[in-house]
Amino acid sequence: FEDDYGEDDFDQDKEDDALLGVGSSALLFGGATRRWLVGLYLAAIALYATSGVLTGAGPVFFAGVAAFALHLYRQTVRADFDDAASCLAVFKSNRNAGLILFAAALVDAVFR
Repeated sequence: FEDDYGEDDFDQDKEDDALLGVGSSALLFGGATRRWLVGLYLAAIALYATSGVLTGAGPVFFAGVAAFALHLYRQTVRADFDDAASCLAVFKSNRNAGLILFAAALVDAVFR
């Protein structure tokens, strides 16, 4: 996928979003983007942990939730919301966040 498209093909520009009328979160949250992101990430972490408690997940799953939380923390710290390349890199790293949770749930289920 990355070989077929250059980073310029994935426009992350807030000015273009506004010009095109795209309702992006970058425009909606403005200067408070990082605070909103932290809040939404904390909600996601809490919901995944709650789902683990409600389904009787084991320690492997909760270790995965902790790794997921660490990954999201790193995203929040490294994101430069005024730099398109930084935003794209963080966006693409969400695939890894999903893989962390999936692997934790799968390994937990197999060994439970």
